[in-house]
Amino acid sequence: MQLETLVQQNYDRMSTSDHMIWQYISSHRQECRHMSLHQLADACQVSHTTVLRFIQLLGMEGFGEFKVFLKWEEQRKPVMDTYTIERSSFDLTRTISMIEHADCTQLFDAMEKAQRIYAYGSGSVQKAAARMLKNYLIVGEKLVNVIEGREERQMALCTMQPGDVVLLYSVSGNNPQMIEYATQMKERGMILVAICQDGANHLAKLCDFKLPFYTQKFEIGRYTIPYHSAAGMFIISELLALKYVVYCAAKGRD
Repeated sequence: MQLETLVQQNYDRMSTSDHMIWQYISSHRQECRHMSLHQLADACQVSHTTVLRFIQLLGMEGFGEFKVFLKWEEQRKPVMDTYTIERSSFDLTRTISMIEHADCTQLFDAMEKAQRIYAYGSGSVQKAAARMLKNYLIVGEKLVNVIEGREERQMALCTMQPGDVVLLYSVSGNNPQMIEYATQMKERGMILVAICQDGANHLAKLCDFKLPFYTQKFEIGRYTIPYHSAAGMFIISELLALKYVVYCAAKGRD
């Protein structure tokens, strides 16, 4: 049985800390095979007892059994089959549920007060998700200014005012360029929104709001290239815009 299966079977019983641990393990399997219990706990930014509880939640007796499980998985060749589709569909379903039930009132209040709203993505796919938000979020007088390149990034930083809202798109949430830019904006009083994968990452820590999407690493193709689906970012863009429309309508701005 695969770890993903154990996680899905116990998903409803998992805490926020459990999600953080799983997100790290699923993205760093190779490193985890060589970590001690305390090293894994430090990497996940939780206590070692929290890691042990997570392992026991999956039905394993202890860390030793968990390491054996990881070693067994290492010996298996990556297989792209219908189970891969099931995993991806499971993540998309969780992302839809998360954004559907998220209380975005405080974020929308901040957007209403902001002089400008910006969106910035750390890569081509991320920028596409940001542009998608701009296309959907044509409500009232507020438009989304999509920051495209390096020069625009610096120009926007000069024109931003404290209280402006910036939505930041990143898959891992650990892109050094994104973190540096977010830090600069944070120091100038911008309100930051992280749209990145669920789990512990630097971007989520920096931001005032977090809208996570769920994704797992796949190894695809002949050379087993690591791949994380970014489809969740587009789901968040669309549903966030629709929720904002509802918010504005409730305030008599439709």
